[in-house]
Amino acid sequence: MTQLFPPSGLPGNPEPDSAQSPAPQASNAQLAGSGSAQPVRSVQEVGTLIEQSAHDLRSSLNAIQSWAYVLDRAFDNTPAPAQRALDGIRSGMQQQLALIEEMEEGVRLLADETPPRWQPLDLRALALQAIADRRHAAEARGVLLSPLSADGAAIWSDAATASTASTAPAPADAAAYQIDGDAMRLAPLLRHLLVHCIWRAPAGGAVSVHLFSEPDYVKLRITESPPLDSQRGASRLAALTDFFGRRPPQGGEPPSRQSSALLLTRRMVEMHGAVLSAESDGCDSDKVSVCIAVRFPRHMRPA
Repeated sequence: MTQLFPPSGLPGNPEPDSAQSPAPQASNAQLAGSGSAQPVRSVQEVGTLIEQSAHDLRSSLNAIQSWAYVLDRAFDNTPAPAQRALDGIRSGMQQQLALIEEMEEGVRLLADETPPRWQPLDLRALALQAIADRRHAAEARGVLLSPLSADGAAIWSDAATASTASTAPAPADAAAYQIDGDAMRLAPLLRHLLVHCIWRAPAGGAVSVHLFSEPDYVKLRITESPPLDSQRGASRLAALTDFFGRRPPQGGEPPSRQSSALLLTRRMVEMHGAVLSAESDGCDSDKVSVCIAVRFPRHMRPA
């Protein structure tokens, strides 16, 4: 069999990373005798660290994907089991790369301490865009991402066209779901929360997003399909309630681990003066559907 070599940029042929610039480092004279590591003091330093870490993770994943490419080319007719394995590798690689991107953005937002820039925002348009942006992630997981429901009415949107004339909310509708928000933080909040629910939904399940217009609030509610194990739904509901309420664990138990997406969600929600809660959908105790709800105030109160 003819030996195959990976193309440029694949294993064995690394390309120089021209996009990365080395972070400034303190001189040896500055570090000598300090006796302790200097704390990270700026968002820029955090951003540099996250960029480099994400780059290192992507490099390793790209190497695996590249060798899968070489293996695929090694067969004239790839056996069915090998083809399924290669397809699984590619799908897993794409999901991991997307997860790295989400974590990179999430950590940077968590470290950002700049004051919010409040402006009127249409939560319906932002929710439509979040659904369009994450529909591919749902399809990759085998999860149905339902169209947005606004006060019971389904809102259909073409992929990534939430801001076009055909899908843009009418002025009256926009006012119904308008809140004071920070656009640079609110849009990522919706994307990360939606991705979290997609990852938690069982394969073949569904995730739906609902908006409700209230006099002083706009309520966002994301509903997950009930898990196959009924006890998991109830325990997840209890863990989310404690996490959102910042309740300390009881009896010396360690706190339940939550995703970076939920850490970001809680931080961004609190910054917006909103209320984050976990709810159950329906009254069937054997099938607990977990819902994550956020009630956004329409107007920010002056500090």
